[in-house]
Amino acid sequence: MTILHYNRTQLLSAGLLAFSALTAVLAPATASAAQVSGDATITINNAAFAAASVNVGSGYPNGWIVAKHWGASDNLLGITGATAGGTALSASASTAMSFAVNANTTTNSYPAAGPYGRTEQATTMDAGNTSVGQIGLSGAWLLTSQGGSGILTPYDFSLVKTAGIWNIKTFDTGFGTQNFLKLTNVSESLSSNGELLLSGDLQWTGLWAGLVGANTNAVVGTFSLAPSTAPSAVPVPAAVWMFGSGLLGLLGTSRRKALVAA
Repeated sequence: MTILHYNRTQLLSAGLLAFSALTAVLAPATASAAQVSGDATITINNAAFAAASVNVGSGYPNGWIVAKHWGASDNLLGITGATAGGTALSASASTAMSFAVNANTTTNSYPAAGPYGRTEQATTMDAGNTSVGQIGLSGAWLLTSQGGSGILTPYDFSLVKTAGIWNIKTFDTGFGTQNFLKLTNVSESLSSNGELLLSGDLQWTGLWAGLVGANTNAVVGTFSLAPSTAPSAVPVPAAVWMFGSGLLGLLGTSRRKALVAA
């Protein structure tokens, strides 16, 4: 009886270890809980956006508007005035656009995508320390000037906090990294799960404001960052449950043998 009890204990220990190891291998890998994640929503009021960028002397009598938006599925698409697709925006109303936070922690570069290449900007910011790193955002815009000439194509955005000021930056191989829009009236906090919550108003800034002679004090839209919708539970493969059921069956058989021997 003692020998049978010992063997049963060995079987239980070995089986549980094997079951734990198998489920650990099959469990999906997840990003660091501290890394910023979620979805950003940028809402642009094109009437205000245009009014803030009127520059008659430079040939922009009616200012600039965001004419089109491309999302994360077009991250490798070269953006020019002739690029097809995208979502057209109202020239005078407010439009909300989704910009998914990039999960990659190093920047992915695609130099052959369009005249100035494309990138997927890295997300390297810790939700608990927003003074370091950046948040990569997927998306692209086409700006046009009503009654004027030329186009502008800001894309491959990142969100960076410098000296306490949040700036949305753009990147291309022609101009490098440049400030585009800044957040004002900012609200910044952490959710109950330690995820970054961020919102504020948007104003022109940096090189882009200089290109069009924009009013950098006018509010042209809003920004918000919130956690993504919680993913559904990943089902455990049937093989795992079959293994577990078999293990329990073996333990039951071992117990019955022990009782008979006793």
